[in-house]
Amino acid sequence: MTSPDAAAVGGLDALVECLEAEYRALLAEDHERLEAVLARKEQLLSDLAALPAALGRPQSDRARAQAPWKQALARVRELNQRNAMVLAPRAAGNRARLRFLQSALGRDTGYAADGSVASGRLRAIQTQNR
Repeated sequence: MTSPDAAAVGGLDALVECLEAEYRALLAEDHERLEAVLARKEQLLSDLAALPAALGRPQSDRARAQAPWKQALARVRELNQRNAMVLAPRAAGNRARLRFLQSALGRDTGYAADGSVASGRLRAIQTQNR
């Protein structure tokens, strides 16, 4: 039987591979592959989230086991940030397109990402106050 720590490190290694695959799918704009990778990533995160309750090693053993954890977690953090940087301009573009379409349809756009009143909402408020 695999120890919880070994399972967690193995899960983090699998997550690293998954984040690498996510990056390749993002760059290739391969939506089908990205969908499959995201489903796998969600499952891995769920599996990892279930592990902490099972981790019961004494503190002295933990100190020796931290190095693989720290390395794997640092790599996961790095890859996740890289993938977020790839997604950020696309998400901003999608938000702009959505605002344009909503505005063209005369729909209320609500609030912008920074919490300010979006232009369509501001026009509606100004019209009501006249």
